[in-house]
This record gives sequence, structure tokens and C-alpha cells, in this order.
Amino acid sequence: MTRPAKVMLVLAGLLPAGAPIGWPAGHVDHSANGVSGMVHDGALRVYAVEKCGYNVSIPNVYSAFAAHQVEWNYMGLHMPWYSVLIGLSQTVDIPEKDKAAFYGTGEHHVDQVVKNMAKWAGSSKAGFRESLAGKRVLDFGCGLGRLAFAFANNLRAAVTCVDQSVHHLRLAKQEWTTKRARAGVVEFVVSSPDLLAPMLSRRFDFVHSVIAMQHMVPALQAVYLEQLCDLLVPGGTGWIQMTIRGDSNSVSGNNGCDMGQSIAMGGMQMHSTPIDAIKRLLHFRGCRAEVHDVGHAYIGRGRGSAAVVKMRKQRQRREAS
Repeated sequence: MTRPAKVMLVLAGLLPAGAPIGWPAGHVDHSANGVSGMVHDGALRVYAVEKCGYNVSIPNVYSAFAAHQVEWNYMGLHMPWYSVLIGLSQTVDIPEKDKAAFYGTGEHHVDQVVKNMAKWAGSSKAGFRESLAGKRVLDFGCGLGRLAFAFANNLRAAVTCVDQSVHHLRLAKQEWTTKRARAGVVEFVVSSPDLLAPMLSRRFDFVHSVIAMQHMVPALQAVYLEQLCDLLVPGGTGWIQMTIRGDSNSVSGNNGCDMGQSIAMGGMQMHSTPIDAIKRLLHFRGCRAEVHDVGHAYIGRGRGSAAVVKMRKQRQRREAS
């Protein structure tokens, strides 16, 4: 079967999720001109899901994404604050003192990220902080803006707050009207598996994500991780937290590779992508990455192991004249 024929079958839903469609190995565009994660060179772009042993295109993962989105939007409508930080009240609203503490944890986290990235980049904390002043920062899975606001207010960055829940973003936008300070700017963008499309060819100096990717099936993790690398300017950096071992639903035989099973199970799930797979995926897209096992941090005990991914987009080599 020809590649165009397979593409049409995938679009029609006649090939199973993960059916390879013949993408040439090693063929990748590292340019900054991609405006969609859906297609490449006139065909569907293919993402390798190494953990599961198959490839996917974005149409393959829309059902799993929709299931995640329904769960997250429900929580955003009924228990938004609890859904971001367990321990807060499972109500639509919380007292102002609890909101202040909530956003305070975001300031602490961003301060630690800056310290961590400065050490990795061989820079001072103040130097790395200043390097992002006025620059573009993307916070993926931003929820109620807990971290996006800190990037904007404390680093004076232009922040794009991306989330799949319109209800979380609606509240975040409301909170920003009273939390805004200094010269920071925040815009709010609803995400889909095609993360590149709503960015309209914009690229970022820094990308960040925490306690978001771990709740997605491995195929969605691969799709988003590749595109987060794509969204960096040459020389841009990123800090991303993921789960690298253990799936909270594995007792039911659900490691996320069977997306239909994950959809049927529903609820908030935990899924992982191994360290070596993360490194290879990012290298394939032109990002040099270090992945550090941080144990139970961010995920709690008994749920496997988490990792922090620090990455840098490689600068394009000039052609010899």
C-alpha cells in the first residue's frame, strides 16, 4: 500500500492507532518554519512511541486527548484548585488567603527552576533570570497560571499559558487581572495535540511543564515532547517534568499503550516514558537533553519515578560556502 493510501485510511479511522505509515527513518525538519504538528512534506507527520513499539500520527491520538480533556475540564468546572494542588478544597472557589499561598508555591517553584537551569547552563542565577527578561516563555499544562504568573511577574517574561481545559484558563485569566505586577505579560491558549498550530509560527526562548505530561498516555507524551522541542528558538532551553517509571494503573494492565483501554478506564491516570526514549526523541528533533531521575518528587510515593528533563535546542549549522 502506498503512503498516501495509508494516510487516508488513518484519517478515516480504518487503521488502528499506532499503525506505521512509512515515514523515512531519520527524516526530520529542524527548521523554525513548521506551523503544524499534523503534517510534514504534504503527509501526516509520524511520532515514534518507543515504549509501546508503534508510531502514531496526530489523528491517532485525538480520542485519547479528548478523554483527557473531558476529565480535566470537569475538574476545572467543579474543583479547579484541588485539581492542580491536592490538599486544597474540592470546591469551585477558595479563600483569598489560600489563593495567595497557592500562587506563592508557584513563585517558589519558578525560583528553583531558574536556579537549576542556571547551574546546568553554567550561568549565575541572576544571569539566567535576566536572560529571560522580555523573552518568550511557554508554560505547558499551566492550569490556573500558578507558574505562568511567576514567570511573568518575577522574570518579566512574555508568557504563553497553555492548557487543555477552557475552565482552568477562564479562571486563570480572571485571576491574572488581580495578580499582574511589573512588566510581565500572559496570554492564554487552549491546546490540542497540534501544539504548533495555535502558536502561529512563534518560537520561545524557554519552555516549561510540570505535573502535566505524567497524566497523558505515552503516545501523547511523545507528540507533545517533540513539539515542545520544535517550539524553541535555536539556543532556547526547556525544563520539563515527566514520569519515567511506573504507571499508576498498571495493576489493571493499563500502561497507556492501549489507548482504548485508557479511555474506557477514565479518571486521572499516571503514565511514563523511559529516560532513553525521551533522550532519543528529543535528539531526533534537534534538542540536546539531560534527564535526571528525581525519584518520588512531583508524583508522591508508590507511583514510580519522576524525572526532570533539561534541554537546549541546537543551533543550526551554517552551510559551507
